[in-house]
Amino acid sequence: MAAATGIVMNHRFTYRGDTNEYYSNKYWLTGAPPTTSADWEQLFNQMQLACIKIIPPNVHIVGAYGYDDNTDGAHSVWSIDLEAQGGETPGTMLPDPSTPMAGDQAGMIEWKTERKNSRGKWIYLRKYIHKGGLNISDPDRLSVACLAAYDAFGEAFLDGTNETGRKLRSQKQDEVLQEAHASEFVTTRTLKRRGKRP
Repeated sequence: MAAATGIVMNHRFTYRGDTNEYYSNKYWLTGAPPTTSADWEQLFNQMQLACIKIIPPNVHIVGAYGYDDNTDGAHSVWSIDLEAQGGETPGTMLPDPSTPMAGDQAGMIEWKTERKNSRGKWIYLRKYIHKGGLNISDPDRLSVACLAAYDAFGEAFLDGTNETGRKLRSQKQDEVLQEAHASEFVTTRTLKRRGKRP
């Protein structure tokens, strides 16, 4: 067991007619994990302020899980369910509304580490974001507004200028992150309904 700060942000949106589809992103952050429920909620609120900038108003943050241990299979030590509280948080990003992504489509933000794998390739940390905007003249690419929002998010977690004041790291170790950027091209991330995390 090693102490580390991990938080899973849960999102709800409409997918193939189902208004209760969910996707999540797990962020490992630098700095010591919160030790009280109030501190975890503060971190969550800060993460919400960062994350709503990369999701549109028809996607809602509905809760989170907090981890203070980076061991594989470790259980969460804190959680919040905004749906149960009746206070889900909508996104604020405004991509071109005439060209929204399909549910399985996603944008990708990546952070280049200083490490290479056994084949000599750079190791990246990546996050996939659903329901962004497509470029109206080239739907294989993100819209200008969407790409700018994703790039800004990536930079903020590269240098710690996001609302948490923390930088992104990997699950197992702190990282020296060399650069961050969003891919200009749309990718796919197949959604599967899952139960809630323990």
